[in-house]
Amino acid sequence: MSLLYQDPSMSHDEAADLLASDEEANIIAALVSIGLNEQDRVWAEAICLSRLSSDSAAVAASAITALGHIARRHGVLDMKTVIPALTTAKKNFPALEATVADTLDDIAMFT
Repeated sequence: MSLLYQDPSMSHDEAADLLASDEEANIIAALVSIGLNEQDRVWAEAICLSRLSSDSAAVAASAITALGHIARRHGVLDMKTVIPALTTAKKNFPALEATVADTLDDIAMFT
């Protein structure tokens, strides 16, 4: 098996364009970049929170993970919004329980 490395870095505008495409792979790529690179924490957090209600478990998982990266990179999240949203995401996608738990660990450690 060969692995293909993809650089998750993209500009704010590139990420916004991919989010608008409504293609799952593009949305996931944008969320990964947002979590790892976006400087506007408030915008990044809002984007991730909006994608937690996706019909796609893969999109929701990427948004959940990105929130953990945002917590690690910025040291702060709107806990009054993020924690209930993660709880709802876990109820909507029981298979993502471990992903939510990992993100909650990141939030506890870095905020």
